[in-house]
Amino acid sequence: MKFRIPDYYDDFQCLARKCRDNCCVGWEIEVDEETAAYYETLNTAFSVIVRKYTEGGYIHMKPSGRCPFLNGNNLCDIITRLGKENICQICRDHPRFFSWYGRVKEGGLGLCCEAAARLILSRDMNLIEREIDEDPFDPPYQDLLEMLEDDRKILFKILRENEFPKAMRLILDFADQRQSRFDVDKWNQVNIKTETVAIKPAHPDEIIQFFINLKPMSRDWRINLEDYLFIFNRIDDIPKEDYTELRRVAEYFLYRYYLKTVDDIEDLCRVKAAVICTWLLSLVWRGRRITRKKLSFEDKALTAAALSKEIEYNLENLATLYDATYELDCFSTEELKGLFI
Repeated sequence: MKFRIPDYYDDFQCLARKCRDNCCVGWEIEVDEETAAYYETLNTAFSVIVRKYTEGGYIHMKPSGRCPFLNGNNLCDIITRLGKENICQICRDHPRFFSWYGRVKEGGLGLCCEAAARLILSRDMNLIEREIDEDPFDPPYQDLLEMLEDDRKILFKILRENEFPKAMRLILDFADQRQSRFDVDKWNQVNIKTETVAIKPAHPDEIIQFFINLKPMSRDWRINLEDYLFIFNRIDDIPKEDYTELRRVAEYFLYRYYLKTVDDIEDLCRVKAAVICTWLLSLVWRGRRITRKKLSFEDKALTAAALSKEIEYNLENLATLYDATYELDCFSTEELKGLFI
């Protein structure tokens, strides 16, 4: 089977105790059956503790939200005592993600991790392929999948060949046309050369309020958005110095989610979500320049990771966002284009 990844995939290194937002805090962690079975074979004092806190297939977090195996040095006791190969699958993989599309397995690094966020913001997403020892299979909709792969290449091309605001408008046009063809069961090619969808005045205050109303993973995230809503009239347009990093964030979202359209023929919500999340990140960056008088690359990476954790790593919030792209006027294609003029 082919394994497709960004070329920076192998450059990821966990920050361990140096991480400022530890991935062993605040998550619900499932223990896979193979790892749980291994824990049952152990017969030491520590293994009794391991079984106690992993009973029922999940790691039972402390009231503080910390994993019970996260020690005072912010290191994992299971790794230090049993070896990193004996932590559960989700902990071994994180922040890596994988998707299977028949003959191709795609992998990447999740934006929610600050070390991964640094790579995503600093490197273009150049995809490479290698052979791996997994069995390929023929998906039921191979023709559709190949078309979506071509679509994604077109979206990346649009992002890279146009100035950022225009590129964001054009990918919305593309997705709008693609969805209109899907809706009438026509899969003919979409050719975007000029803008085709009208631009209407955006309502960024309504967008900010939508995200404030989502279930927060962090209290600070909601507080910051409330601050930005209050000072929105003072926030300038997206500065050109942010264009490249924001384009890379948009590519990340499209790479990770666009091909999932093969499951439901809903490409528009995924492109809109990529645009919305990228715009929201630009707003956070602009707001921090006002409230904190500075914005370093580290600030950008940390806020990108925080946004990812709040939205794409909360499946309820992500589903709510997808639904809202069809239901709320502020998420219409016309108004979203109005964010980038």
